[in-house]
Amino acid sequence: MEEDLFPHVNGQKKVKREWTGMIRENQVPHTMILYGDEGLGKTTAAVDLACRLAGGENPRPFYEICRTWIEKPGDAQDKLLQAKERIWYIRPLGMELKMEQFRLFMTASDSFTDEVHVCIIDEAQTMMPPVANALLKTLEEPAENLYFILITHDLRALLPTIQSRSVKFSFTPLDEKEYIRLMSLHADIFGVRGSEEIETAFQLTGGNPGMTREIFAGGSSGQPEKAMQFWETVTRSENPFTELSENILTDRKEFLKNLKWIRLVGRDILVSRAVPEEDFRRCRSVGTRETALAEFWTEKQMDQALQTLGTAEQACRRYISVKSIWDMIVIELRYIRKGHTAWKRL
Repeated sequence: MEEDLFPHVNGQKKVKREWTGMIRENQVPHTMILYGDEGLGKTTAAVDLACRLAGGENPRPFYEICRTWIEKPGDAQDKLLQAKERIWYIRPLGMELKMEQFRLFMTASDSFTDEVHVCIIDEAQTMMPPVANALLKTLEEPAENLYFILITHDLRALLPTIQSRSVKFSFTPLDEKEYIRLMSLHADIFGVRGSEEIETAFQLTGGNPGMTREIFAGGSSGQPEKAMQFWETVTRSENPFTELSENILTDRKEFLKNLKWIRLVGRDILVSRAVPEEDFRRCRSVGTRETALAEFWTEKQMDQALQTLGTAEQACRRYISVKSIWDMIVIELRYIRKGHTAWKRL
């Protein structure tokens, strides 16, 4: 059996095959973009690749350091992290990547040795134009011993000129077999146990491990019911703002989990309008009630509602007040339901 050069990457067979070939043929591009939905393991894969490039046949010393960047994010104000001055990791400070972070890295790069160095840039879509243009200048004339790995879940947000100078790798959800294997091996991490619960989790998340961890870790008991009650209230109540304001969650992590379930049920309501078969629904425990609500929403309205919830998730990750986000959700969804023009989003 061929050696797995990237043992911490789950699924992504095509990506791993391409990377293995590039390394063995010494044809690794100096700039790579890993893109795909959140939760598919792009950061873990970037670390695996960086450690293999920097460590050659012995990547473990690098990985022992780098894995803490994922498992223990630490101080959000870290300007950048490094492993043995060979692998550098830059992530957003607050809402975006800052020019100061790139200046620190580029200053350090002036004294790089002939050994391989790798710079991982996480959530690259948060680069503002000045930062992106500064990076572009570096990518136009890459140093022989320096590789960049950009990670994003919004490829469209990256400058076309940066994309044109990069090789892109698409990350996709796990197929059912890969997903079941991962969940069975790491039930303590993902929070799903037993074949029936794993099957439900696969249907809910579409094979996305990160989403599984977000909505199941710590238990998901009662979540579909709570999400269903939210939609029933928004749809049928004459005063949803008053009724739902009592249910606001103050813990940001729990709030995000709640939003995930609300979006999943909303997606099912949208699907119910177009496809009567239950196999296409994810929250089957409340499927009958989802169908009953579908007649109250047009496809356009539900699409607008799901976009609003997506905006709310982004706002939550940017540390906007949970109460303000919740108020925005309830008010805007009520406007959409009544057929009014949605108010300005956050």
